[in-house]
Amino acid sequence: MNQKKKNKQRILFAIFITAGAFLLWFALLVTRSLFLFHDTLDEITASKTPTASFAVYVLKEDPASTLLDTAGYSYGTTNALRDPSFSSLWDQLQNDLGTLPAVSSYETMFDLADGLKEKKVQAILLEETYLENFKEVPEYQWMKDEIKCIFRLVIQQDQPKEDSPSSSHTDADEAFLVYISGIDTYGDISTRSRSDVNILMAVNLNTHKITLVATPRDFYLSFFQTNGQKDKLAHAGIYGVEASIDALEQLYDVEVSYYLRLNFSGFVEIIDALGGIDVYSEYAFSVPGIKDYQKGYNRLTGLEALAFARERYSFSNGDYQRVNNQMEVIKGVIRACASPAILTNYKDVMDAAGDSIQTNMPKKQITNLIQMQLTEKPDWSVSTYTAQGSSAYRSTYSMPGQNLYVILPDAQSVANGASKLKETLNEP
Repeated sequence: MNQKKKNKQRILFAIFITAGAFLLWFALLVTRSLFLFHDTLDEITASKTPTASFAVYVLKEDPASTLLDTAGYSYGTTNALRDPSFSSLWDQLQNDLGTLPAVSSYETMFDLADGLKEKKVQAILLEETYLENFKEVPEYQWMKDEIKCIFRLVIQQDQPKEDSPSSSHTDADEAFLVYISGIDTYGDISTRSRSDVNILMAVNLNTHKITLVATPRDFYLSFFQTNGQKDKLAHAGIYGVEASIDALEQLYDVEVSYYLRLNFSGFVEIIDALGGIDVYSEYAFSVPGIKDYQKGYNRLTGLEALAFARERYSFSNGDYQRVNNQMEVIKGVIRACASPAILTNYKDVMDAAGDSIQTNMPKKQITNLIQMQLTEKPDWSVSTYTAQGSSAYRSTYSMPGQNLYVILPDAQSVANGASKLKETLNEP
């Protein structure tokens, strides 16, 4: 292997360890396009005001196809959205509709869905990310097929004071913890959404060790918005990245230094820009309409890799196998980044990265650590661990009124994960 190729691989690995996730490997093609690299860094490290996406839904059989078609309709929403903090949402709806509709408020999301199905209201206003939560309850899976979205509204969200996980860290830190979040939304990376991938990555620059601890999305936890109540870890992302961070900090008794978020559209576009990836599957299984996966290596497009990383119902160990599959996708991306594909497709990869990745790690720290990797050329050791728990059904903070599937954390397993993170961070 020539020195030029070695340098490319070292740079790619530096991005992985410093920015917090496998999908930043492609970001550092400085040997081909230095200006493009810095433009991408500017974009992914830029402060973005979080947004929330809301939608107006009607029954699929309803003749309305635009917002104006619902003039005179009775609307339904939840009590939470009638709070004064959402006044800008209703102002925008009134402006676009021409008038403020008659609105009935419901205690829970499930009551709201019942109101629409029973035609007590003709349209409902709901934050889009909650729609996925209905699919977790068999009695409400009809929401997936029997309603349609006719209008979307996006509003900016105030940034909570807790959203400062890196405030006590500096560019000189020799050990730090990164939260990696894969959010289940398409489009703008600033949109609040559930977090389906939740990995804490401990990095020690002195010992050149990395520890990845994955936490299943269904872990039953509390975070600062819940006032002691519990919810799925995935649902914490609905309230912003700071809520997910708080949940994991409480669980493992650690302090997160930085975060990295990637949305699904970026996941698909990046892998397609790489020309696809080869991923190992422990089992043969199918995702209808996407692909039949064979045991062994599979060549996957971005959409097929996304389905592979998200599937859990095909496996007896459910979410645990999904976490294992996510790790296999990481390996597949790593292999693709070391291949000639990244040299020929770097512009497409960089474009996808800029639109779909967000991190609060300072640009200066990323570039400093890259320089360290190129200068010192250290060898890194990487270990992985997945927290375990037991299956149960419980009421959740974000979707009260029905018991949802959750995982009750195993205290010893969590303690083991915490120990592994702290051991990596505290080694001199």
